[in-house]
Amino acid sequence: MAITQRRIIAVAGSKGGVGASMVVANLGFFLAQIGKRVLLVDCHRDSAGLHAWLAIQRPEKGLDDLLSGQCRTASEAAAETRINGLYLLASSANPMRATHWRPEEVATLQQHLATIEADYIILDLPSGTRPAVLPLLWAADYPIIVSQATGDAIESSYHLMSAAWWHRAQRALAAIDTDDDTDDDTAGTLREAVMRNTQLRTPRTTMAHIASHAESAEWLPKFEAELSAFRPLIIVNQTRIKEDEELAGAMRSAATRWLGLIPEVLGSIGWDDNVWLALRRSKQLLIDFTNTRASRDLEQIVRRLLQLQHREHASLPLPPPLDAQNLYEVLEVYPGASEEEIRRAFKQIRTWFAPDSIAVQGVCSETERQHFQQLAEDAHALLVDRFRRREYDRTHFPDGFSALSERPYAAREPIGGAVLAARETLPEVVLRDDQFVDGAFLGRIRKEHNVELVDISNRAKISVAYLRAIEEERFNDLPAAVFTRGFVHEFARYLKIDPRRATNDFMAKYESFMEHRKSK
Repeated sequence: MAITQRRIIAVAGSKGGVGASMVVANLGFFLAQIGKRVLLVDCHRDSAGLHAWLAIQRPEKGLDDLLSGQCRTASEAAAETRINGLYLLASSANPMRATHWRPEEVATLQQHLATIEADYIILDLPSGTRPAVLPLLWAADYPIIVSQATGDAIESSYHLMSAAWWHRAQRALAAIDTDDDTDDDTAGTLREAVMRNTQLRTPRTTMAHIASHAESAEWLPKFEAELSAFRPLIIVNQTRIKEDEELAGAMRSAATRWLGLIPEVLGSIGWDDNVWLALRRSKQLLIDFTNTRASRDLEQIVRRLLQLQHREHASLPLPPPLDAQNLYEVLEVYPGASEEEIRRAFKQIRTWFAPDSIAVQGVCSETERQHFQQLAEDAHALLVDRFRRREYDRTHFPDGFSALSERPYAAREPIGGAVLAARETLPEVVLRDDQFVDGAFLGRIRKEHNVELVDISNRAKISVAYLRAIEEERFNDLPAAVFTRGFVHEFARYLKIDPRRATNDFMAKYESFMEHRKSK
């Protein structure tokens, strides 16, 4: 089988028990189901268990046989699973051989990965900043960090992102220092100075220090581009409440603002007892529990991951330090944003970075958080005042606003939300034959495209209360069938979902509920 382009996905848990192996197994299953050739690699040498999530026995051969030379190729060491096109390179089957990674073993694995014929290689990495994690996470096409809605897991996520960046920065500086083509020893001197400077705690402060001491160095632009290309992808697992579901967005904002990294959000996975049940009964979640909350969330995450392949994954300049940002950058909205967008962004910031928010755990000090909140309040107060805003825009943007495509910050979705939510910009939703368009489906598509209920309400002239009742399938709160049918039709039409299909599917559940209620 000829593989045109191999992609490596590395998945690491911010700490143990957040569900990274579950994510790996189901990513692999989904990609294999759509016809891709996928190899899963269990890199947990002391607590391997990926085979359990695949509902198979531990294979007799595996990763340790490959690293020790007993198997010459990864294909020889890998085992087939029950899913066509899905293979597993398991970890040690012998607990007496369980060991921690050595640097030369990491290098050997990377050499083998470069020769494997597969569309996707998915690495299930140990949690935390273990030696095997950092180089494999950095080198992946898609480095994924799985966290959960607890303070320690969020703090560990930030620590893992920063450690991966710093690991690469050290290696990049060392490579420049030993380059025979340059006589500049600034890189080596800087590397030693940076390692001794205990005040440099984040990639942002470290990069600023390096840039200020090597601004004339020829290697600096390439170095900055290489380091800024690290774009970790965030998944928050086991979410229970609305604040949990928005946590990944808050982490992205916090990491950009204080760490100096620009992660992307893949999504969240709701708390679902069926995940435990699948593992307990040796079942596969996406096969035996297809319509559960976790399965739907995982499917949406994989689709977002596939969409990344069609987008340019270039390095992005960071927004300037907080005190140098304009008021729009403070609120993470574009110049020219509507008053409603500005109010929505401020409300989001106030929630995300409240004193009791776990999104700021380990990423900034309380003084820094309070300072940012004050700046956001001042920015909001000025920008919702039409006269003061007009004068501010004249002073700070005398030549007008840049085109959206010219703004580096535009690569991140604004937390105001509505800039990208106009119906004209939404993609057509292609439905599979086995998909059922119910209220939950409509809600997922709406959130995925950053559409607010009020946007649909204003366009379709349907109350937000009815739209919310449709999403939550609170049939008792909906009007007569003839009106509900029209509301669903307009809801689906706005989201560019086949309105006839959506109406038929939703009304089937609606009428079944009504029939059941009458029979009582």
